[in-house]
Amino acid sequence: MRVVLGVGGGIAAYKACEVASRLVQEGHTVDVVMTEAARQFVAPLTFRALTHRPVSTAVADEPAGVLSHVALAHAADVMVVAPATADLLARLASGRADDMLTAVYLGVRCPVLVAPAMEPEMWTHPATQRAAAQLAGDGVVWVGPASGRMASGEQGVGRMAEPTAIVRAVRRAAPPSDLAGLRLLVTAGPTWEFFDPVRVLSNPSTGAMGVAVAEAAYFRGAEVTLVHGPLSVPIPPEVSAVAVTTTEEMAGAVAQRFSDVDAVVAAAAVADFRPAAPSAVKLKKSAGDPPTAWPVERTVDILAGLGAAKRPGQTVVGFKAETDHHIERAVAMWHEKHLDLVVANRVEAGRGFGARETDAWLVWSPDHIEPYRGSKAGLADALLDALVSVRGGR
Repeated sequence: MRVVLGVGGGIAAYKACEVASRLVQEGHTVDVVMTEAARQFVAPLTFRALTHRPVSTAVADEPAGVLSHVALAHAADVMVVAPATADLLARLASGRADDMLTAVYLGVRCPVLVAPAMEPEMWTHPATQRAAAQLAGDGVVWVGPASGRMASGEQGVGRMAEPTAIVRAVRRAAPPSDLAGLRLLVTAGPTWEFFDPVRVLSNPSTGAMGVAVAEAAYFRGAEVTLVHGPLSVPIPPEVSAVAVTTTEEMAGAVAQRFSDVDAVVAAAAVADFRPAAPSAVKLKKSAGDPPTAWPVERTVDILAGLGAAKRPGQTVVGFKAETDHHIERAVAMWHEKHLDLVVANRVEAGRGFGARETDAWLVWSPDHIEPYRGSKAGLADALLDALVSVRGGR
């Protein structure tokens, strides 16, 4: 997606750096347009380093014969203005085009998101509210403002929305609708297998990958159900969620819904083993030396069951987390479990579980393997692109 990020001249301009960084990490092309006042808070070089693209500041600086404000406006899929000061809101609402940012705004025909940032008295002033009402009538989508502590030390409504909220709003603003009508079940997170009521056999999965897939699929038009184990990340409010704890519970929840869906993305990191004889009461340290061995047994293989039971037209996607031989083991899983697509993940320090960045390979078949490196949100979209292609090729 091509995003124009307009940065106004307020102290919250530093947060726009994180907005730009997160958007780039998700795979978007970001063009930053700054007001002259914004340059007093953040140097254009900062945004250039974050986006790897030139930064526009003034119409007068455009190369001769090149109307770059027109080119930026026409190329944009989404425009974001963050922070939007009271002065900038007034200029946008009145149709001014006296700098690069306002000139680009007048030229765009894409969704426009505005994140206000100003003192509470300025936000609630009738003049600002008139400008806000005008912009809302023109189709602007508001992100915030939030309530909290201002730079002045005052508390109230006027704080710029957090970068994560702004980035999420960008995802919602102009997603493709290529999954409209698809009924999708996504699994996420770890499962817990109890040794006793307070000790579990599990893994460090946070559930971020599965949640990213569920959220991205929803915004692309799918009807999504998320079956999840204990998560360390929030669930998007738009997604229907079913909470489970053990592998057996997840298997039951998935089996109950499998016949009603068109596709499954099994991103959960389920426990492969469980204690063979869990204790009904907490095992005490004072009871003696700890056991040198604790018998375990295999849990149900949810993915193999789905691959064997899928009907014509159903698609099953699996994940394979490995520390080595990633592609070979993912290809073996593709064969053995009759899957349509496998995502192989590298698990090591700084990658995989709990990390923002991931190394992965999309295994369509033994002869069609695509590498991916980047954010989990970006991988979610790459996976869904592949899902659309796999289903369309039938």
